[in-house]
Amino acid sequence: MAQAGKDNARLQGGGAFRSGKAHLRVWFIAGMGFLADLLSKTWILKTLGDMESGYLREPIVIISDYLRLVTVLNPGAIWGVAAGKTIFLISASLLGLVFLVWFFYTSRPDQWLIHSAIGMLIAGDLGNLYDRIFNDGKVVDFIEVNLHFRPANPWPLFNIADILLCLGVGILLLSVFAAQKADHPKTE
Repeated sequence: MAQAGKDNARLQGGGAFRSGKAHLRVWFIAGMGFLADLLSKTWILKTLGDMESGYLREPIVIISDYLRLVTVLNPGAIWGVAAGKTIFLISASLLGLVFLVWFFYTSRPDQWLIHSAIGMLIAGDLGNLYDRIFNDGKVVDFIEVNLHFRPANPWPLFNIADILLCLGVGILLLSVFAAQKADHPKTE
């Protein structure tokens, strides 16, 4: 009977959307993540510059041969996919934001881990969307990792928004699978 009540509440939606705590979790994480992304990109451009402006300094080495900061303006998504397809990438980001708000709306107020993941995803989406809109369709990537084996030799450059997107997807998948497992315990 309790499961039927949960399913009915989920179908009606808006449980988390009506919760101040759920909103606080999502929007605080989204805001802090977006701010961290913007500040880090501003700092790296001021510190290292970029090829297009003609001002480019040597990369900042964090861990010799493994981790360094270097500026690249990426006209596409990961690995340069859809390079130059700015309208498509902006549209995909906006569609992603709509989906995330819908997903938040359909969640329950007690799903704090899912809300945290949604906040990270919104922050990452907004960070790269901001770049595409205000940086001539290009995203500022600056973290280079080289693990000295394929495909991480080096891994494509990324930024704080990309880290938030990856973390958000990972946490969201784990949360959804854990919730499904809890709702459908194994019977022997």
